[in-house]
Amino acid sequence: MKYIIDMIDDMRENIQNSKDYTLLAMLLKEESPENFKNAGEKVITSLHVDHGAKQLQLGFVDENATTKELLEYVDSLEMNAMMYEVMVKISDEHPLMNVIGFGENHEQKQYTFFVTV
Repeated sequence: MKYIIDMIDDMRENIQNSKDYTLLAMLLKEESPENFKNAGEKVITSLHVDHGAKQLQLGFVDENATTKELLEYVDSLEMNAMMYEVMVKISDEHPLMNVIGFGENHEQKQYTFFVTV
């Protein structure tokens, strides 16, 4: 489980808060306790904060979301929201999924949120 503060720290360290990375969700399937397989990926296009659930929800509504929009959105939040969980909503048929890690691809300018099945 990752929190907004973890994401902010990771973005600062690994992409130097670059504003032109595409956001990507990568679904990982656990084959064994330490072995995961890529089960698909999808570009994240929407951001939503649910203050009641204390979550930053990343999804796929037809909007435009890059690291620029994400960082601006997070910067507008109050300090107590930094401990909100980062979640990904794959579809309306699936429950919200906890983000378990982050990654980046500098060549393709992608910032990835890893979730597991």
